[in-house]
Amino acid sequence: MSRLDRQSKGRWLFGSENLNAAWPPTDGARSFFLLSGKVVLFPESNGGGPRTEVHRGAIFGETQFRLGDETMQDIVAAAGHCEEPCIVGILSTDVLEAAYADRAFGNRRIAQLVRHVPSFTRITLPDPGPDAPKQDITKMTAMQRSHLFEEKQTGAVKHALADLAQVSTALHLHPGAELLSDVSELLEDSVLTVSKGAIEIRADVTLIERLDSLPPKKVRMRIFIEKAEKLAGDSIFDKLDPYCIVKLGDFKRFQTPVQWNVGVNPKFDYNGVLTFGNEEHIEFTVMDHDKFSADDLCGTCSMAVSELYDGYHGSVRLTRPRKGILKDGENLEEYAGSLFIQVRYDYEKVSALTRTAKERKWPDQALFTLRESESWGFEQIMMGPVFKKTLEGASANLQFQLRLDNFHVIGATSKGTNDMITLWKASKERFIEFVRKSQRERQFLQACRGTSLDKQSVIRTLIKRLIGKWEAEEQAALMRRGLFDAPVLEEAIDPSRFRVAYRGVKAHITVRNALNLSGGGWFDKLDPYAILRFRGSKQEFRSSVLQDAGNDPVWNCEGVLVYGGEVTLEISVWDYDKYSADDMLATGVIQVEQFTNGFEGMVPLSVPGDKKKSNMKQSMIIIGIMWDKPRDPNATLTSTMGGMRALQ
Repeated sequence: MSRLDRQSKGRWLFGSENLNAAWPPTDGARSFFLLSGKVVLFPESNGGGPRTEVHRGAIFGETQFRLGDETMQDIVAAAGHCEEPCIVGILSTDVLEAAYADRAFGNRRIAQLVRHVPSFTRITLPDPGPDAPKQDITKMTAMQRSHLFEEKQTGAVKHALADLAQVSTALHLHPGAELLSDVSELLEDSVLTVSKGAIEIRADVTLIERLDSLPPKKVRMRIFIEKAEKLAGDSIFDKLDPYCIVKLGDFKRFQTPVQWNVGVNPKFDYNGVLTFGNEEHIEFTVMDHDKFSADDLCGTCSMAVSELYDGYHGSVRLTRPRKGILKDGENLEEYAGSLFIQVRYDYEKVSALTRTAKERKWPDQALFTLRESESWGFEQIMMGPVFKKTLEGASANLQFQLRLDNFHVIGATSKGTNDMITLWKASKERFIEFVRKSQRERQFLQACRGTSLDKQSVIRTLIKRLIGKWEAEEQAALMRRGLFDAPVLEEAIDPSRFRVAYRGVKAHITVRNALNLSGGGWFDKLDPYAILRFRGSKQEFRSSVLQDAGNDPVWNCEGVLVYGGEVTLEISVWDYDKYSADDMLATGVIQVEQFTNGFEGMVPLSVPGDKKKSNMKQSMIIIGIMWDKPRDPNATLTSTMGGMRALQ
């Protein structure tokens, strides 16, 4: 030590000349060692700024200085004041260098420890020769490894070990305490080896639902109405004019064209489509059309959607209220015929636009426990970012994606003991130099890949346990609410997000048929066609013209429109006239909220005022809309706010 002095309470140790410091400013580099007492440090040379107290054993200085291979950054100050009587020593740069110049003699134990670290056997121990019996060096005893090292190891490895021991630093940690160092330097740019006790490697674990791992969901129900048999309501003088209405839930429905004067066994041969949103019930109703009065009920059937499995082909039993004065009190319905149907579903993958992925975070989870002669950090140094990706790959083939953040080190606690934990630490640069000097980089990198996969297996066990815990908590929450299964709800895309994500995407539109159009007569039936366009767009889709189709035309015509972020799809139905201007029959609209998940069903049509009649039935058109997939749903979500501003 260059100098040792006793200082009284209230004396300034160093600082500006105005403070009359015991050691005035100097051009030479120096640091101070506090042997007893308490000193308060200030960031300003005149004694101003926040106070920092240091106690016996502290080393502090006026500029950044080093102790061996460690940079001391948190105890640099511009002025120091004695709060108690102190004994302070000055350490010059030469003294510090001399103290740490030959650390090999003081750190032979570190070199000995490294030789027996199983993770470093690919560096410290030679591979057995081609004629030697096969033996896993990682499973050798300490005595076997020591013998192999002394007998067959090269001088390059021995010199590399000596150099590493010389620049390594011993760290001491209380059980349950966090290793308080810069996280990036500690876990990304350093190697830690446990010399005594144990440590825990902890991190924040986040699980994010993989939408692409979810089973495809049912999005459309395609129903073929084949025929009906033995319908009720027919008479000798007035044969039935039946049509079928299919209703899914409260609002989704389609209707077949009317089969004129066919009686009790009509053939509909109609393909209808409805968007499916996990509705529980579907209703089939057969009506008898009456031009001059309300239509009559032939028969109806309501059934659970679960009974219409994919690929269903069969009949449903129709009933209607029993007529007459004498009724059976227990049976108020009578058999009204059978309806033959086929059902199949369209499936689509779940996307980020239709469902928000579930996410759960568990902070400060213990990933690994490292005991004596075990190390941490060498895989990160050798493999770089691939190491963390390897650990996060533990969630491969699981329903959730893993994300690891905020790695940190905690001293492990043991029952019945509170002994200090001892580690040694080597910086990234020193460790890489050690591996390079040993001339075994390739073998060691291969070993790091193996140990990384071992750690991945440990984390996989952890996340499976967390997933099980998460599912149990969700099930318990449902049971507290009186539910045994999570309700499946249809998730509609937010219109604002939809308008951004689907800009430039093609909409495939099918114009199926229309009902109850006004106009025409016995001798001049309607020649209808439909025009569809997004409001504000110049592009339009025009269906074919059906000559003499009358008031219930069936087009089954398909076309494409490119979506530009509009909020309304406009529909107009016209009557073609070869010798004069075409006559508008009706108009309708579909709002963006209705077609974000596609659309299948009936759209009410408004009739111009000069065509309205008091007894006219509601005009309808049956439309289907299907969307191409957006180019990158995940990318579009990140730019939603900007796109929303552009659309406003």
